[in-house]
Amino acid sequence: MAVKLIDLKKIAIQKDLEITFKESSSGHAWKIARDGVLKFAFPKPWGEPLDYTPEQTLGTADVFSLVTQGKQQVLNRQEMENFLTEALKAPHAAKAVDEEHE
Repeated sequence: MAVKLIDLKKIAIQKDLEITFKESSSGHAWKIARDGVLKFAFPKPWGEPLDYTPEQTLGTADVFSLVTQGKQQVLNRQEMENFLTEALKAPHAAKAVDEEHE
């Protein structure tokens, strides 16, 4: 499963996670807060031009950090894809399908 920004935001909200994704070679990184808001992972120097987008960074990100209740878990890209696949077929999705059939 491809890692998409919208899915990361959804999981951050549902699981109360802070997710940081980073491209190791360039150091570019972004953070998704527990409320789904996208932010710079590190303070950007004032006045410095931004030459990359969150989507570009996510496309090549190789390190994903998940933080919840003070505990941090670091995943590589494949582990994050597996985590997303499992998380997106969690009871929230199944419940929505059941409600449609009632």
